[in-house]
Amino acid sequence: MQDPLTNLVQIIVSTLTVGSVLALVAMGYNLVFSSTRVVNFAQGSMIVIAGFIAYAMTRSGVPIWLAFVWTIIFSAGIGVVIELVAIRPLGKFDPTTNVGWILTTFSIGLVATDLIRVTIDASAHPLPALVGSLFGWKGSQVSGVAVSPTDGLIVLAAISLMVGLEAMQTRTMIGRAFRAVAQDKQAASLMGINTNVVVRATFALAGALAAVGAVLLAPKLFVKLENGLLLGFQAFIAAVLGGLGSVRGAVAGGYAIALTSAIVKTISASSAKFEPLVIFALFLLVLVARPSGIFGTPAIEKV
Repeated sequence: MQDPLTNLVQIIVSTLTVGSVLALVAMGYNLVFSSTRVVNFAQGSMIVIAGFIAYAMTRSGVPIWLAFVWTIIFSAGIGVVIELVAIRPLGKFDPTTNVGWILTTFSIGLVATDLIRVTIDASAHPLPALVGSLFGWKGSQVSGVAVSPTDGLIVLAAISLMVGLEAMQTRTMIGRAFRAVAQDKQAASLMGINTNVVVRATFALAGALAAVGAVLLAPKLFVKLENGLLLGFQAFIAAVLGGLGSVRGAVAGGYAIALTSAIVKTISASSAKFEPLVIFALFLLVLVARPSGIFGTPAIEKV
């Protein structure tokens, strides 16, 4: 039987690292939803694409930090391509009644993953860590639990991006444009806002977030095709749990799922098989008590 202190440290470390990874992916969902009321089901596949882009660059001799920067740029472009291919052909539509975007975003994610399988391979690949130390700290053992600079960087990135995106949405012109387009796309257009540019900008930001998550996660879970489906599904639950459209909700949802998962796995070796059931039960309980999620805003129907 493990020491209770070791279990507690393991729960804390797992909650912070896994929760931060889910938060980074969930933020991509929420950014797109905040301006379009569309859930981009290709977000998980964008992580896979970004990971393989970074892997291809490092394999060619590009330093990891430079590969990281270029991966963010390329992934932002891929986000725009997804919007042009999966959303733009649908024309003007109400996402609450015309749900064709579910099929288009999910399908383009599958196609992208298969293209990687055919053009590169389906194997798992390593990726070097972005940092060997964090402010001089090179890792340590806390009550027998290893904590690395990569773990700290993942948490730092998730919190920093949450603060930055919250500030952008509430204090900048582009953030106001996001909210205006989400509330009434036609009225925003009449006010001089280029709604097409705003929507593409959110998809580009979601792509950039996928790149950040992919490169930070790779040293721990490798670059592999399975990450897209697994992280995409769990992060979607985190986004809904925290409140679709809310950046802080993405972080809260990610940490809530990670904490629940860590506690279930720590109880006993046999309890791990109940992890999906417990997470789903938590998901249902929160939505019954608050259908819009922890930080979500209830939809208001105009009569």
